Amino acid sequence: MSPGECKEQAAQCRRMAEGEPNLRVQAILTDMARTWDRLAIEAEISRGSGPSLRVIPPLPSQASRKPFPQN
Repeated sequence: MSPGECKEQAAQCRRMAEGEPNLRVQAILTDMARTWDRLAIEAEISRGSGPSLRVIPPLPSQASRKPFPQN
């Protein structure tokens, strides 16, 4: 599926959740929308058009700090 299709599915789940009187079903639909959003991001990344996920190394001043003191 394309990122756009995933985003449309997410929007549809949100629309259904808005009109749903049952709070449990509403929560399930909201969770499904979040899942579709994540799938859209994954699809964008796999196509090379999404956000770049990379590890950013700590600054030199942070790297030399000791972790929390131990007792």
